[in-house]
Amino acid sequence: MLRSSALLASSSVCLILALVACGGSESDDDGAGATGGVAGSLPGAGGAGNAAGTTPQGGSATGGTLATGGASGAGVGGSSVAGSSGSASGGAATGGSAGTGGTDPGAGGSTAGTAPGSAGSAGSGVSGSAGDGGTNNAGGSGGTPGAGAGGNGNAGSGGSGGAPTGEPDPNNGADGSDRPIGFANVSGMGLDTTIGGSGGPTVTVTTLAELAPLLDQDDPTIILIDAEIDLEGNMVPMRSNKSLIGLDGARLFNGGLEMNRRQNIIVRNITFADGTDDTFKINQNTHHVWVDHCDFTRAADGLFDITRQSSYITISWNKFYEHSKTMLIGHSDSASDDTGYLKTTVHHNWFNGTEQRHPRVRFGEVHVFNNYFLSNALYGVASTMEADVVVEGNFFEGVEFPIYVGYDESAEGDAVERNNVYQNSGTPETRGTAFDPMAAYPYVVENPTTIPDLVRAKSGVGVIDPMAAAR
Repeated sequence: MLRSSALLASSSVCLILALVACGGSESDDDGAGATGGVAGSLPGAGGAGNAAGTTPQGGSATGGTLATGGASGAGVGGSSVAGSSGSASGGAATGGSAGTGGTDPGAGGSTAGTAPGSAGSAGSGVSGSAGDGGTNNAGGSGGTPGAGAGGNGNAGSGGSGGAPTGEPDPNNGADGSDRPIGFANVSGMGLDTTIGGSGGPTVTVTTLAELAPLLDQDDPTIILIDAEIDLEGNMVPMRSNKSLIGLDGARLFNGGLEMNRRQNIIVRNITFADGTDDTFKINQNTHHVWVDHCDFTRAADGLFDITRQSSYITISWNKFYEHSKTMLIGHSDSASDDTGYLKTTVHHNWFNGTEQRHPRVRFGEVHVFNNYFLSNALYGVASTMEADVVVEGNFFEGVEFPIYVGYDESAEGDAVERNNVYQNSGTPETRGTAFDPMAAYPYVVENPTTIPDLVRAKSGVGVIDPMAAAR
């Protein structure tokens, strides 16, 4: 009370020199202020959260309450000296947006302080919510940052990739597509989809000496083949994050490509011929591989093998010819640890006069749709060793045994057939329920009567634009 009386006694001096001698600086004698609240003898209008201003000189004052995320309020001083600075920590913003600060000054003494009090400390904004999942396994956008009192909050984290949504390409990638249809576009084994060397440099090669070192490193790379390259009898290793695209006339012969424990690989528009072992081998936990619009012919063993817990693979719009052992999925009757792996989609391929294995499956989960089987002497598809195989919308022409359940010494697997055409062909064998491909990914089954003309015209090399495929 003594201090208040003394201050009141000197009020006339302060009234005369208010703008000069009593102008507040940031000290205990300045006009009070706080983020979202003000100092004075009456509470200011603010949001939630408490932040009391200290008692100003010249009279008792109670600070205003803190607005959620609000702006600093201006304090009102005492009768002769501005009230002391209010201080308040900013509150956490809710939902990412700032609240509204107090708008009415508290009533102090008879004279307002001339300088605002110091702002309240910055609040910790609540992080924005995660962005929505993207389509086709693309990452979602980041959330909106929350605004804290006196400062912005942290930005929200990016949304996780969503499951593929919407209709798939109704043309099924006949003329080229940016993404595979089927298992190569399904999330699993730590990878959402297959993009190959996207984002890396584009390099054109014409020799094995240029090609081999580019394949044998993991950096994302788009490799354009502009030649017929002799692989010199080797199974050339191919590592992760690669797009291998053939320009017109590209051919790899006298050897093959092999992937062991790799991922994220795209191969398109290349002829593979005269393999000294297999022409193409996916092996040992390799996953997310897309092979599209290629030709495969003649090999010492098989044209295309997928073995040993490899998975998430799409084989589309290829031609297979002049060979017997075409496509093997699962290498041995004893490899029961392949169960749950070998997830493969085989669509719109032309098996032209090849004798068997289109494919032969052990233990795996395989979807065979809209392929053209022509004059396959031994059989079309074989499901063995408890494999789950769905065969739909295909055209079998001149195939005496279109589908086998069990083969040679291999025990039976499940085989579901639906909506196939069997022209001059035998009766398919079926067993069990296999699995539902539509539960794994979206796809469109075209009318099987259109498949011979469509696949003859659109499969193999020379159909897609290789430069567009390289983008």
